[in-house]
Amino acid sequence: MFLVAKNFLIYLWSLWSLVITISLFFLLLPFNVLLIFCLGNLGKEIFVRYTSYLVGNVLIFLFGMYKRVTGFYPLSSSKPCIYVVNHKSYLDVVIVASLIPYKIKYLGKSEVFNWPLFGFLAKHSGQIPVQRKNKESRQKGYELMKEAINNGYSIILFPEGGWRNKGDHRSENPYGLVEDTLLQEFRNGAFRLAIETQVSIIPIVLLNAQKRFSDLTMRIVPGIIKIHICKALDSRFFKDSLDLNHTCHALMLEKLKQDML
Repeated sequence: MFLVAKNFLIYLWSLWSLVITISLFFLLLPFNVLLIFCLGNLGKEIFVRYTSYLVGNVLIFLFGMYKRVTGFYPLSSSKPCIYVVNHKSYLDVVIVASLIPYKIKYLGKSEVFNWPLFGFLAKHSGQIPVQRKNKESRQKGYELMKEAINNGYSIILFPEGGWRNKGDHRSENPYGLVEDTLLQEFRNGAFRLAIETQVSIIPIVLLNAQKRFSDLTMRIVPGIIKIHICKALDSRFFKDSLDLNHTCHALMLEKLKQDML
């Protein structure tokens, strides 16, 4: 009986979270359209730098969640860098947005840019799409990220290329992700880009985001979101991008393992 009641309450809470997310989106839509289409690059910067940061924090609060951040936080430098984040849930983007109040651009799978309204804003606010199966699209995305860094933006990347939670058979799997793996192997683009542009890698480890929201159950569970910000990895000390890749992966994997103890 207790389990039935608990599941029912989580269902109601998930419904509330969906309604409040949609309501907030439409409430801010006129303002966001004004920023993106009427104020040029400055408006787009405000949209991503401040609006997404504030909205991310508001949504997390309204979802009944609380961030517990350890490590090198708050993020103190606004210099361009590459944030490398592990990926388990659609909630990840909201969490990351709530952490970074600086000039940022996301690299995201092109399917997201086709979503109604949200994809429209993402596309026209200057975020960077990539078709994961298309080599030309990946190269174009790489060049756009390089240009963004040269223009003072930081890049947010999920180098696993997606997620494969236990029982997740519905989504495409172009990178051969292994189901229910703590941390998938990293694609190397982020690390090659870091060495080429001489910017630091800042690893962000989301320790339990999939427990707060899973694409399998589509249920939002209030509670603590555990996050760890690792010390920045200075790409100038690495000659080989694969070395930087493996160092970052090992650092994040160790933190995930420690959290399971």
